Amino acid sequence: MNPLASVRQFNQSIWLDYIRRNILVNGELQRLLTEDGLRGVTSNPAIFEKAIGGSADYDASIQALALQGLSAEQIYEQLAVQDVQHACDLLRPLYDAADSGGDGYVSLEVSPTLIHDTEGTVQEGLRFWQQVNRPNVMIKVPATVEGLPAIRQLIAAGVNVNVTLIFGLERYKAVAEAYLQGLEDRAAAGLPFSRIDSVASFFLSRIDVLLDPQLEQLAQQGGEKGALAQSLVGEVALASAKQAYQFYKSIFSGPRWQALQQQGAAVQRLLWASTGNKNPQYDNLKYVEHLIGPETVNTIPVETLDLYRLSGQPQSRLEEGTEQAAQVLARLSELGIDLNQVSQQLEDEGAQKFNEPFAKLLTVLEQKRQQALQAPVVPAELHLGQYQAAVDTKVAELNAQNFTAGFWNKQADLWVEDATAQQSVRSFMGWLRVAETMVGAVPEIEQFVHEVKAAGFRHVVVMGMGGSSMTPIVFKQAFAGQVHGLPLSVLDTTNPGSVREIEEAVPLAETLFVVASKSGTTAEPLAFGDYFYNRLREIKGERAGENFVAITDPGSKFVTQATQEGYLRIFLNFAEVGGRFSALSYFGLVPAALYGLPIGDILARAVRMMRACGAYGPVSHNPGLELGAALGVLAQHGRDKLTLVVPDSLSDLGLWLEQLIAESTGKEGKGVLPLAGEPLTSISSYGSDRVFVYVGYQDQADAVNEQHLAALEAAGHPVVRILMEDARDLGSEFFRWEVATAVASAVLRINPFDQPNVQAAKTATDQLMKVVVEKGALPQTSEPVVRAQDAAYYSNVPGRNAEEVLRSFFGQTKPGDFLCIQAYLMETPALNEELQQVRALVQEQLHIATASGYGPRFLHSTGQYHKGGPDTGLYLQLTTDHAQDLPLPGRPYTFGTFQNAQAAGDLQALQDYNRRTLRIHFNGNPTQGVADLLAQLRTVLAK
Repeated sequence: MNPLASVRQFNQSIWLDYIRRNILVNGELQRLLTEDGLRGVTSNPAIFEKAIGGSADYDASIQALALQGLSAEQIYEQLAVQDVQHACDLLRPLYDAADSGGDGYVSLEVSPTLIHDTEGTVQEGLRFWQQVNRPNVMIKVPATVEGLPAIRQLIAAGVNVNVTLIFGLERYKAVAEAYLQGLEDRAAAGLPFSRIDSVASFFLSRIDVLLDPQLEQLAQQGGEKGALAQSLVGEVALASAKQAYQFYKSIFSGPRWQALQQQGAAVQRLLWASTGNKNPQYDNLKYVEHLIGPETVNTIPVETLDLYRLSGQPQSRLEEGTEQAAQVLARLSELGIDLNQVSQQLEDEGAQKFNEPFAKLLTVLEQKRQQALQAPVVPAELHLGQYQAAVDTKVAELNAQNFTAGFWNKQADLWVEDATAQQSVRSFMGWLRVAETMVGAVPEIEQFVHEVKAAGFRHVVVMGMGGSSMTPIVFKQAFAGQVHGLPLSVLDTTNPGSVREIEEAVPLAETLFVVASKSGTTAEPLAFGDYFYNRLREIKGERAGENFVAITDPGSKFVTQATQEGYLRIFLNFAEVGGRFSALSYFGLVPAALYGLPIGDILARAVRMMRACGAYGPVSHNPGLELGAALGVLAQHGRDKLTLVVPDSLSDLGLWLEQLIAESTGKEGKGVLPLAGEPLTSISSYGSDRVFVYVGYQDQADAVNEQHLAALEAAGHPVVRILMEDARDLGSEFFRWEVATAVASAVLRINPFDQPNVQAAKTATDQLMKVVVEKGALPQTSEPVVRAQDAAYYSNVPGRNAEEVLRSFFGQTKPGDFLCIQAYLMETPALNEELQQVRALVQEQLHIATASGYGPRFLHSTGQYHKGGPDTGLYLQLTTDHAQDLPLPGRPYTFGTFQNAQAAGDLQALQDYNRRTLRIHFNGNPTQGVADLLAQLRTVLAK
């Protein structure tokens, strides 16, 4: 058997004298608990100095906390508390077990600067107890004269206490007395003893380290005293421990103790500390092997733990040679050695041994804190030409009304006057501080990733719509080739071909499916989840749920379903964070971490932008406010087409920006329309409704785009440039654009956090699906204007053939309009290329903006702008039949029927808002259909 695990049969518990974030997240501590029978963890300032100051594990968290305005000592406390909380959670099952035996604890020490401060120790002990907020934490208190009354007070308050720095027997007895008095104080107050535990940490090896040189020096003098001194070398520490154990047995027996025990009190176990050997002449396991005995704890450093696992020989030896131990201690006085003086010297040195590394750690933290504060935020260069004065005036106006402070205080009248609408605004502003919360959640997420890898998963599929899927798409592209995680796929379309493509591309049994739905009622991700859950049941039976993870809001119906189906993990997001503002929450960060991204660094960059935007006090320039004011003012001046220009590695950023900006601002006939992926064209093709934004990288040349932007700026178009340091700055940009979108909405006087018109398409789709359930097929809602050999044309414009219908539809174009291509088709590179050519042709011939989106993806993003924004859109919907359809488990319809119903529902909603629409339904190959359409348009638009 494993010697470490075997120790437990002698009723001794092994605790680990070490903590570091890496062992919490990588499964190492869990392995020690499972395989070695580890039953507790202790920490101290010296341990944290090595962990925090001697590794890069904490750097991202340090940056984020520094940027929040915390001092070096506050940063230390946050990091230590987070690690202890995490360790407590790992040990909680042991603590909760019926046979826990007082184990399952993690210790956190009060500041070594309080070693002689009773009141300060009590206050900090209570504060740490509340901050950790775990029943299985022990607060470490030094056994100094000043610490004794603190121990008593904390025990009386119901705080678990690990008494540290005990070096002598007299001080040990005083510690036990303080514990008993604390229990008696609690009993006198009529308070219960349930689960109040304490250990008395007796430090051992340091005793021999101090005394051995003195004894050896005496031994060299020879004679009777020399012989006595030689016989005591290396014996004093073990003798002290054995004698302390005899005192323990006496103290926790008899009438006084029995009276407390009958009320539920637990003994204060002796804990052997400083058990790593420091003398190369001794057996490295000396302070472990000889001290195994019932109702004791041995807290062991990692190196000694590893040695004992290899060569330990556990046996109950603590009460062997107790008489000899008493003689060893008694005869020290014959040599002129006073153990009380020795223990006091060791206590003083022990305090110094903790004070020095603690001071060193604070110095390191202060250096890193200053570095974090000095790091600049990536600027947005605004080249606004004739609109600069108007934007400057608006920024000054916002600053004069103290907009930034009101913004962070969730002052809803910055956007709307109606009281009900104001409450809605306030209830969806949790995104402002979500990055701070997620900084603390990074270890939890990273631990989950390690567990997933250890379980043998080889692929991840994120299944969601809108805000739950856009961020993973951006991360996947921006960090391509830079990751060390699992391959990632994103499914956000009900097209059966795309679903089948995912299914055929991944090893189903070894794929983790992340079902992401904020409300828990979004039809598409639930359908994806049901489909793949059904497929996994065919492979793994009742264990299918092991391959699924849910991300949703607390209380959603999806939580119940995921629980019933045995999902591997359910991440509960934040109800006050809307989907399109959720990039920096679990929705964005869990997939990112699974993909291998440095989410701590990404969050630190986000917090840096938070600070720049006024999260922690007044700022002279608020980059989010300045960008948002520009977008809002430009929209008021007719520049409402936000055209994104990016390098290829950031092309999917446009999908995220489309949802954020269009769904937030497109309402009440107003809005800013983001245009992603639009082909570059001649400068003369752009109308006066444009503003151009370039997002790229500082050290990556992008000559073609730069030349294009320079020409646009020279032609009088407003241009914004943002050059990121690297892809980790996406955290910063996500937050900048979220603030800017909210500010632009304030300029336009609209609520950025609702989406009143999105429901219209959902309602129309639901009505159609009810017909499908009842009659088995979609109803034919209208007849085509024209039927051609390979396509049918549905529109309210006249035409005797396809060419005339196209001419009539595009003949409605006015300056400031845009074309929106809505493709309810399977996305492929070939189809993307054909659609891009259609966009380029329309731009060049009609000089209007163009957008293109795949349905139903865009229904959860720009769909709000299409119905609620200004009536400037021409909507070209492309649909097809699905020759190779897929059934949906538990539903009387297929994925193809579902997608066609979504297309029909959206078309109906657009028509209800009197939007200009044309639907082309392809009977054959959609890619060829679009190619044919392109050929027709070349003729039609040329005329």
